[in-house]
Amino acid sequence: TTEYKDRDEQYQWIQSALGLRRVQIHSFSKVDFQYAVLSKRKLTWFVEQGLVTGWDDARMPTVRGVVRRGVQVPALKTYIYSQGASKRVVNLVWNSFWAENKKILDSTAKRYMAIDATNHVPLTITNAPTVESESYVETSFHPKDPSIGKRTVRIAQNVILETIDVEGIEVGESIVLMRWGVVKITKVETADGDDKKVNHLEGEFVPNGDFKACKRKLSWLANVPDAAAVALTEFDHLITKDKLEEDDKFEDFVNATTIATTRVTGDAGLKTLQQHDIIQLERRGFFRVDRPYMSEDKPIVLYMIPDGKAKAMSGLVGKLGHH
Repeated sequence: TTEYKDRDEQYQWIQSALGLRRVQIHSFSKVDFQYAVLSKRKLTWFVEQGLVTGWDDARMPTVRGVVRRGVQVPALKTYIYSQGASKRVVNLVWNSFWAENKKILDSTAKRYMAIDATNHVPLTITNAPTVESESYVETSFHPKDPSIGKRTVRIAQNVILETIDVEGIEVGESIVLMRWGVVKITKVETADGDDKKVNHLEGEFVPNGDFKACKRKLSWLANVPDAAAVALTEFDHLITKDKLEEDDKFEDFVNATTIATTRVTGDAGLKTLQQHDIIQLERRGFFRVDRPYMSEDKPIVLYMIPDGKAKAMSGLVGKLGHH
């Protein structure tokens, strides 16, 4: 790299003195990323201080770290090739790195749904099948590629919705429950003294309802015992400053909060996933399976994979920055 350019003259002198074949030297700059340190000495400090679990921690800007986070090797190669061998020192942006990765994930990741385990609102669909009937609908794993396969989705009278999704909902409004159909809201129960806080909804399933006429297209989950316990894990940058100057001490810019976990309830099909599988939780984003489902006490652990966007497309924002 260009940081060793001062030694080129010495290297060429030795070649000449020893009568060796002259070698063409092509220098290029090292790669830097915003909000990161790539020095092995500095990264070792993070490991020794216990701020990360090791060199393969998903917060580490190492090959092992970003692969554990969910980077696909072909995407990593494509991104590095696209930078070329420039002599100009650049501070690369993580968003473009993750956007390249998303191109691969979006075409192959199977789709599932999950709802916050505590911050949700129950919806009773009066004319839907009972829990005892164990009814299902069939849908594609990928809405744009049926060849990936089919999955069954449990349906029932009692379902749960994200609290943020039902803010301002009114009686008479029709909503779409993704992969199932249209439901017309017939009753809205709010908290005492707070008309904006919805406690419970009641509605009727509308066969052959008009999807296009509905403004709200929501993720949901049947409130049944066989749902999967899920732990969603988000990460943030290790450094709070986008570019460290030469006189900066990196220890002064260490991010105090770099990991957050949210418990959600997900499709029963999530229990069948294996470590390293990549999926999309609809309206939440892409995730990599870091630990498969074992039990309610040892839920499936999913690592969030950034998609290169500054914020989430839906209102389902996480606890940390969307990167």
